[in-house]
Amino acid sequence: MIVLVLEYLITDREGRVLGNSKYQGPMRVKLGAGEVWPALEEKLKDMQVDEEKEFWIKVPYDRRKIKRVPRSYIPSQLLEGEEFTFRTPAGQWNARLLKYEGKEALIDLNPPGAGEEIHYKVRVIYREEI
Repeated sequence: MIVLVLEYLITDREGRVLGNSKYQGPMRVKLGAGEVWPALEEKLKDMQVDEEKEFWIKVPYDRRKIKRVPRSYIPSQLLEGEEFTFRTPAGQWNARLLKYEGKEALIDLNPPGAGEEIHYKVRVIYREEI
């Protein structure tokens, strides 16, 4: 397995920023452990320290990440289509509210850009084979 630490800028087709290491910190990934999509792993696997690369990847959309949750998990003034973060006993989650259904809400736990091509600009700042 290979551990990489990356600086990154991730944008959609319209140039909207989906992720940026300047604000979110470097991304640590363990290649070969199923932590990233296979297409992303393929682009990263041969990169070396200080190497930079730009590429497009279609992000998978997983229908199993559409969930019903108690409405109490949703911030009270959140509108359908808005993104939010919530906590459960299992941890913290980022999601998008799809719609309210009585005492429940339908949410999407897919990452921003899922189902679309997104642009990655990455630079390896650390690499270790383990």
